[in-house]
Amino acid sequence: MTEQRRAIGIIRVSRVRGREGESFASPAEQRERIGQACKREGLRLVGDHEELDVSGGATLDRREGLSAAVEAIEAGRADTIVVAYFDRLFRSMRVQADVLERIERAGGHVLAVDVGTVGEATAAEWLSASMHGMMSEYYKRQIGEKSVAAQRRAVKRGVPPLANIPPGYKRGPDKKLVLVPAEVPVVQEAFRMRAAGATLKEVCAYMNAHGVPRTWRSTQSLLASPVVLGEIHFGDMFLPASDPAAHRAIIDRPTFEQVQRLIVPRGRRAKSERLLARLGVLRCGTCGGKMSVGSRNKPIKTTGEHGHYPMYRCSPTSACPQRVAISAEKVEEFVHKRMREQLADKKGTADAARAAREAQQELAAAESDREGYAQVFGGRGDLDSAKDRLRELDEAVAAAQARVDQLGDGATMTMTLSGGRLWDEGTLDEKRALIRARITEITVAPGRGDKRIKVKTVGG
Repeated sequence: MTEQRRAIGIIRVSRVRGREGESFASPAEQRERIGQACKREGLRLVGDHEELDVSGGATLDRREGLSAAVEAIEAGRADTIVVAYFDRLFRSMRVQADVLERIERAGGHVLAVDVGTVGEATAAEWLSASMHGMMSEYYKRQIGEKSVAAQRRAVKRGVPPLANIPPGYKRGPDKKLVLVPAEVPVVQEAFRMRAAGATLKEVCAYMNAHGVPRTWRSTQSLLASPVVLGEIHFGDMFLPASDPAAHRAIIDRPTFEQVQRLIVPRGRRAKSERLLARLGVLRCGTCGGKMSVGSRNKPIKTTGEHGHYPMYRCSPTSACPQRVAISAEKVEEFVHKRMREQLADKKGTADAARAAREAQQELAAAESDREGYAQVFGGRGDLDSAKDRLRELDEAVAAAQARVDQLGDGATMTMTLSGGRLWDEGTLDEKRALIRARITEITVAPGRGDKRIKVKTVGG
């Protein structure tokens, strides 16, 4: 008896509004057509992958569902990829050629319900697949060209093709921007606050308190948006505020430019000289996330002027319910003290390379334990004790891997100890290497004082 072939469905919907083909190829309809085709072809549907808000022209590394399906066929877990419509699978000739080559090399197949078998094994299959692929990509390119042309016409009319309209504005009946009188003074004050040195957090809090709900990120976007100047920028399209079709400005240019000078442009960050920067050991005691270097802008008591105070803080864009921040000098002095205590009156070698080798050995041992147990008991999926033990071993492997990642190879960080002198006289890189070798985690809980700082050392 021939074993039933296993199929994986691909369900894709682009994030495109108003296109008939996309609008009617709903996930429910695609899933139904795939199921019916599998029954008709004698295929056993073992699963499907949804790709929602994913373009058919995206590269394979951005097509998580399709990539997973291809890998399943290469691993022998499935035999056929099934899709309701050809264009749900491919809108790129390059991706199509890559996917078909990999699937056919693995002995798999592709079935599009609307066109049949898709492949390149024979000249006829190659011709059919190529023709359908070209038409699919042509349609995508044509839609893109029409969309750009429509956007250019909209900008010329003074209609910004934006999904998110900044507060202070709304779309009028003609889709142009008109003022929202209740929000305009709030937005204007937000810009004045920021220009005077207020933090993004303070500006965000002000807007929320005055009836204009904003997140930290959307506040940042507002303060960088030239829309408030009466301008429209979209790609390479530009409509100046002086154009008769432009909307009214609510922020003057000097104030806007002053705010922009406070915004650090994106790019490669300079290497921080803070002791704990980017070591990955400093963690928020609330959410466990990594804390990063920042600064707090507040008045200096003696002069009344604003000064910048270095801080370590939980990411302001995270979902942490109670973000933690602490003075950089305070937590670093705490670490200085702890490291001096560890190194005092000790002689010998603090060998970060040795710590790294030990971590590698622990990882190898954990992986060996996990692999050996899985071979003996992994197949007994009905035994709760076996599953629990495998889970414990997986966690041990993950912890060992994290330790290896933290230490690196440590090959250049061998240092000679001489009591507490090493720590005070060591370079920044040497101190960081010692921290990696001796400290696994530093957590900072909400509150005040040193008691909220907890240090977890190697073996502790």
